[in-house]
Amino acid sequence: MAPITHSVSSAARAAEPTWEQNWKARNAEDGTNQLVRSGIAMLTVGIAAAALAALVFGGFTQQGPHSSPGWLCMIFALMTLPFGITVSALGLAKSLRNRHLAREFTLRRGTTVLPRR
Repeated sequence: MAPITHSVSSAARAAEPTWEQNWKARNAEDGTNQLVRSGIAMLTVGIAAAALAALVFGGFTQQGPHSSPGWLCMIFALMTLPFGITVSALGLAKSLRNRHLAREFTLRRGTTVLPRR
């Protein structure tokens, strides 16, 4: 079935929020910003742990790091990097979806699509 639509006057259209305002409002509500921030934080910690193991705690050989702190940093990096990539990708996907939905809602060439009940 086709969505229910009605035409909107130019004065009413000017009073509607922009897609950017809708996007920011939706992101504030659904946890997208928290996902992106926590994913980037996990990636940063993982990269720092890998750099510490490689540069400060003796580097890597075929058998692994040279020292116990190097092993600890390597294990920490191997835990945080994949999870940080996954969380960042999820946050980015949600952000792109919210942006698409906000644009679709506000840029309808003179019509506003009403949600179906």
